[in-house]
Order: sequence, then C-alpha cells, then structure tokens
Amino acid sequence: MINIKQLLITNCLITLIFTFSFSQDTLSLIKAIDIALENNYGIVIARKQLDISEINNHPGAAGMLPKVGITGTRNYQVNDTHQEYYDGRIRDSDKAKSSSFNTGIQLNWTIFDGFNMFIQKDKLEELQYLGESQLRATIESTLAEVIIAYFDIVIQKKMVNVYHESVNISAERKKFAAARLKVGSGSELSFLQASVDLNADSATWIGQLMALDNSKANLNRLLCRDISITFVTENDIPLRTDLIYETLLHKVLEVNPELTTARINLNLASLNIKETRSEIYPRINFSSGYSFNSSLSEVGLLHSNRNLGYIAGLSLTYNIFDGLNTRKKIQTAKIREESARLETQQTEIDLQTRLKRIFNDYETNLRLIQLETENLSLAKRNYSIAEEKFRLGAITDIELRETQNKMMDAESRFLLSQYRCKVAETELLLLSGEI
Repeated sequence: MINIKQLLITNCLITLIFTFSFSQDTLSLIKAIDIALENNYGIVIARKQLDISEINNHPGAAGMLPKVGITGTRNYQVNDTHQEYYDGRIRDSDKAKSSSFNTGIQLNWTIFDGFNMFIQKDKLEELQYLGESQLRATIESTLAEVIIAYFDIVIQKKMVNVYHESVNISAERKKFAAARLKVGSGSELSFLQASVDLNADSATWIGQLMALDNSKANLNRLLCRDISITFVTENDIPLRTDLIYETLLHKVLEVNPELTTARINLNLASLNIKETRSEIYPRINFSSGYSFNSSLSEVGLLHSNRNLGYIAGLSLTYNIFDGLNTRKKIQTAKIREESARLETQQTEIDLQTRLKRIFNDYETNLRLIQLETENLSLAKRNYSIAEEKFRLGAITDIELRETQNKMMDAESRFLLSQYRCKVAETELLLLSGEI
C-alpha cells in the first residue's frame, strides 16, 4: 500500500526548504570580497605588520640621527665630620649639611660607521617592501579562497537541485508503480524497488543539503562573521576562456608575491654582507654637551662651588685585529646569500611548474565542459525516451533507474567540470597577480 502521507510530507519539506532559501538575502561575489577585505583577520594582521614596518623605516632607526639627552641630579648629605689639619688644628662638626646640584645636556652623533647606517636604511626599505609583499600575498590568497568557497556554494546548490530532481523522478516512479500494482498490472517487486530508490535519493539529497550548509559556514568563516548567517548566492559561474600561458608566465615571473618575497630575502642577504664588511672600517663619533654643577657644604675647604660650561670632542675607534671573527662573519654571510639565490631560483622553477600544471587543468576542464554539455543533453533526451517506454511497459524499472542514474551522473560531471575550471582559473589569476 502506498504511504501517501510520507510522500506528501517529503514534497512539502522540499517546497518549504526552497521557499525559505529564496527568501534570504542574496550575497554577491563582489559583496563577499568587500566583506573579506574589511573583516578577514589574516588581512587585518598583515596590514598591522606593514604599519610596523613603515613606522620603523626612518633615518633614526638606521642610526643616522644624533642622540640628545638631559641629565639632572640633586643630592643632600648630613655627616658627622672630624678633620685634622697639618698645622695641628682639629675641627669637629656634628650633623654637617652639604648639597649638590648637577645638570647638563649631551649630544652624541656617529659621523662615520663604515657606511653601516646607510646599509641599515636600505634594510629597513627592504623590510617595508617585504611587508607590502606579504600583505599583498595575504589579500590575494584570501580573495582566492573566498572566490573558490563562493563558487563551491554555487555548485553545491546546483547539486541540491540535481538531487531534488532525482527525488521527484523517483517519487513519480513510485507513484506510477503503486498505481500499476493497484490495478493488478504491476508487481510488488517493482513497487518495493521504487520505494528503495526513492529513499536512497532522499538520503543523498539530505546529505547534499548538509554539504551546502557546511560550504556556507566555510564562507562565513573566511568573511569572519557569524557562521550561522544565512544567505543565497548567485547562480551563474562565469568562466574566462581568454587566458594565455605565455602571458601568465611573464606576469608570474614579474609580480608573483612568492617570488617577490624571495627576491627581497636575497637583497637582505646581500645587505648583510655589506653590514658585516662595515665592521672593518673605523668609527668616528662626535660628542658635545653643556653642564652646570653647584655644591654647598658646611665643612671642608670650600663652602660653595659652581661650574658652568660646554664640551665638544671627536672620538675614533678602529679594531685592528678581532681574531678573524669579521672575516668569518663575511664568509658566513656570503654562504647565506648564495642560499637565498638558490631559493629564489627554486621558487621560480616551482612557480613555473605549478603554473603549467594548473593551466593544463584549466584547458582540460574547458574541453570537458563542452563535452559534458553535449553529453548532458543526450542523457536528458535518453531519459525522456526511457521514461515513455517505461510507461508503455517496453522496459523494466531497473532499466529506467539505470537511465536515470546516467542522467544524474552527467549533470554531476558537468557541474564538477565547471567548478574545477573555475578553481584552476582562480589559481592562475592568483599566481599571476591578476586576482
């Protein structure tokens, strides 16, 4: 006997879910990107790191500017004093008071340090470039994640529609098998098989709804907002077909953030050699100051003393021999520079390999989309014919089910090809700095 109540509940549930979905706000890809740029924690942290690099990049941090300081002291003393002079006099003073006041301003300025101050300024510039490169890499990688996550939702939603269609087909088949069984022209086996297939399709559809919900939670995570926020996405998956490998390769070698970072690290390694060599040269420092000193005492040779004046001078230091340590530091710095150069070359090779592999995926999936588009059309036509034959009793329910599965598989392959092509396109744009 047909479970009409169960069938009605299933259809009502499907209708309510889709009605609720369309009542939600539509989140466009552009809006999702704007939210990510504003909220994503990785981007915010990278921006703050760049702010630190910009703050540190100034002449004072490189040692180019003088240092000026002010000092001041005030002292009080109370002493019991016993003094014996050469002429025989003896003087005792209980609780003799004395005080002193000293203040001054000092200036210290390194005039020459083996060009190290200029090297340090160049390093600060490179560190700021590194911060800019890391911020750009963080932004681009985050946007790529958002784009892929967004179109994952689009595909998951389309798959929900595919399985929803499969549930409807199986429900109609079960309804038809029940009607034939009722009039005596069908078999209980056909009805039971249709019931099993409907339950299987319903389970797959429910699982796909869960996958869609998980994909939405993942996008909300990337947008750094409440993962329970509900929304619907656009339905289209725009694909670019104009990407050229040679053009992409040129841009990868020119602006890719990974390669830019490797080149900055190479520059820093070269500056480290210059920094170590600066220790060979002498150091010249200029110092100047102005001071005021005043003291009062109830005992002693002087009752009061006051000094006021300035001082200026140059100092030179030169390390004649340091146990060959500077020489060893230079050798070590050169080895590190060579390692950085090899890492840069390795990064170039890795990027070229990744670009070639992803571009092959991109071209392959573009061709698969064309093939699966035609195949899907044929599969739908094939099912339409099979369904009519089934109603006429020309084929069995098992043959109809097989045709239905082929149509569902064709739709799944078509959507998967679209998604893979979009992922490859996004990764190509990420590598070439065009995202």
